[in-house]
Amino acid sequence: MRFRTFYTAGLTIFPFLVILPTASFAFLAWRVAAGRMAYGFAAASTFVAAPFTLLVQGMTTKAIISKADVVESKTRGGSEAEGLEALLDRWALLNGIKGLLPLLGAVVGLSTILMC
Repeated sequence: MRFRTFYTAGLTIFPFLVILPTASFAFLAWRVAAGRMAYGFAAASTFVAAPFTLLVQGMTTKAIISKADVVESKTRGGSEAEGLEALLDRWALLNGIKGLLPLLGAVVGLSTILMC
C-alpha cells in the first residue's frame, strides 16, 4: 500500500526535520532577551507538529491503513473504496494544517530575527 509506505517514510524523517529548528528557536529564546516570547512561540509551533501527527492525525491514519487493508484484500472498488477516499481527504486536510504549524514558526522566528 502506497499510503503506508509514504506515511512510514514521513514518520521516520519528520522528527529529525523538527529537531533543528525547534532547538534553534529554543536556544534563541533562552539567549536573546529582546525576542524571548516570539522565539519561544516559534519553537513551540514548530515542535507541536510532531504531537499533532500522533494525536490528531493518528486515528485517521489508523482508519486509513485498516480500511486500505480491507480494500486490498477484496476486489478493487465498492463502498469500502469510497469510505477510504473520504478518509484520505480528511487526512490531507489535517496534513495541510500540520504543515502550516512549522511555517508559522518560521515566519515568526524570521520576522523576530529581522526586527531585532
